[in-house]
Amino acid sequence: MTPKPAGPPDGGWGWVVAAAAFAVNGLSYGLLRSLGLALPDLAEHFDRNTQDTAWVSALALAVQQAASPVGSALSTRWGARPVVMVGGVLTSLGFVFSAFARSLLHLYLGLGVLAGSGWALVFAPALGTLSRYFSRRRVLAVGLALTGNGASSLLLAPTLQLLLDTYGWRGALLLLSAVTLHLAPCGALLRPLVLPGDPPARPRGPLAAFGLDLFARRAFLVFALGTALVGGGYFVPYVHLAPHALDRGLGGYGAALVVAVAAVGDAGARLVSGWLADQGWVPLSRLLAGFGALTGLGLLAVGLAPLLGSPEGCEGPLLAAAGAYGLSAGSYAPLVFGVLPGLVGLGGVVQATGLVMMLMSLGGLLGPPLSGKGLSHQIPRPPSCAPVPGP
Repeated sequence: MTPKPAGPPDGGWGWVVAAAAFAVNGLSYGLLRSLGLALPDLAEHFDRNTQDTAWVSALALAVQQAASPVGSALSTRWGARPVVMVGGVLTSLGFVFSAFARSLLHLYLGLGVLAGSGWALVFAPALGTLSRYFSRRRVLAVGLALTGNGASSLLLAPTLQLLLDTYGWRGALLLLSAVTLHLAPCGALLRPLVLPGDPPARPRGPLAAFGLDLFARRAFLVFALGTALVGGGYFVPYVHLAPHALDRGLGGYGAALVVAVAAVGDAGARLVSGWLADQGWVPLSRLLAGFGALTGLGLLAVGLAPLLGSPEGCEGPLLAAAGAYGLSAGSYAPLVFGVLPGLVGLGGVVQATGLVMMLMSLGGLLGPPLSGKGLSHQIPRPPSCAPVPGP
């Protein structure tokens, strides 16, 4: 028997787990954010509008988050390591299946359901395992892991555009299937950690396995419902930022630059936010509320950017708005997961992570498609935002 440590080691192998969670975050949310670059190609190939193709990314995001409690429950029963490894294989198979799609329905099933289900098995177990390895520097470690989102977007956005130009969307999806398969070795790095206060036996029954009893705690219930409301707008730029830039006259690489600017702001803000939260100068609840409000303002700035454009184009305002949104949304993200151990304890943090992601998926499912109604390429471009020649 391995003796239980006195508490979270606050380092050591925990930094390896942080690196694995960094890669998991980049190959899930980071890839989802960049996937919007392929939506115009899909719309043209299948002769459908932007709203229809937006369901591909929106469904993948919704399934990934809605099924997250399944990943948490399986992780509680069998451990995070095998669950994340299986999730990586499922995600890769989803991209392979989608590369041979003959209709949008095939993409809904491949990227939306199969790849989304694989992503559901990787994020919550990885992040929950990371939270168990840290105490004093927990929010900083979570913030470091969540920068994988921004770093991946920064690299994948121009890379994906290059793949689309060189190999088409089918070849690009095949290559992405190989990239997402790296989730499997990331799962192998998630060494289990036994801590004091852990339940002596594995949970039995659906209420205990999925952590549904956590909703009996009023603080967690209010927090979870609040994240569901935030999810309605938070994920809109994940799906529509690149098509929005294309619709406003930027070329393919110009749209990739917009995504990259948002990614840089997002990654930097997550580290700063995590460091600030661990200093204890401001209560986590107040930081969470403040950065949540700033995220809403950043989202509003993205929508208003074309109205501020000059006759020569709106590239500058859109880049500024994307950076503002990246900074605000990045500051908010690590705090959401950083407060969970204080609400439910270390023993329930994996299950709580899955439940919070499930509730956020309710907004993530509806927000992008509904906002996509205003992004059809058939809508005339405002005269204040003239086309910008692409490279």
